Amino acid sequence: MKYFFPAFFAVILFAAYSKTTAPTTNALAILTTGKWHVSGGTMTIKKPNGVDTVLNYTNWIPYCHRDDYIAFTTATAGFSYAGSITCNPSDPDSVGFIWSLDNTGTIMKFQGFNFSFACRDTVYGPVYFDTLSKSPLVLDTVINAAAAHALGKVVVLDSTWFCHYDSVIVSGITTYNAIITDLSSSSFTLNYSILSTYYDSTNHHTGPATDLPLNVYPDTIQYSVTYTP
Repeated sequence: MKYFFPAFFAVILFAAYSKTTAPTTNALAILTTGKWHVSGGTMTIKKPNGVDTVLNYTNWIPYCHRDDYIAFTTATAGFSYAGSITCNPSDPDSVGFIWSLDNTGTIMKFQGFNFSFACRDTVYGPVYFDTLSKSPLVLDTVINAAAAHALGKVVVLDSTWFCHYDSVIVSGITTYNAIITDLSSSSFTLNYSILSTYYDSTNHHTGPATDLPLNVYPDTIQYSVTYTP
């Protein structure tokens, strides 16, 4: 079991920007045209056993945000806009962020980016393991007893707790080396990372049931998100 506590920033240094050149101008012209919606992508996180796993990013975007979009209005200003489906009537129509390109037009710096989501785990009750093949037991799939019975699986009750997975918005991201790939007037892919942590499940299976702390290790969530107009 694990928690994902998405950090509000990623500290990744990059070389200072140099004078604007034609590649930057071309990329800027494309990016500042149109409303960019998320059309696909992946999010790479660590499982509780420390193994990286790749998730479909769009599955972790809440329904009320799936028609949201971003727009790069100038060379330094951008906004994430709420679509026609809103999460809360009091939510703002848009939230601004600051961005810029390097002189190749392939590296983006952004500050205060608010249109990113992560997978978060919350531990509620006893966890059931669906494998007896490893010693010590390693959590690789969390299922409850009813689901296990329906699948004809044997479950083992450990001293840990149920994991609930949900999505959380990651606000105010700052990164200095988001890589832009496959840039065209019809799409582009933004590759960046944020800092996080996860709970380890390989060394011991203690937790709230025994009031003993779980081991917490640093993680870096990797994003590769494709946008289309």
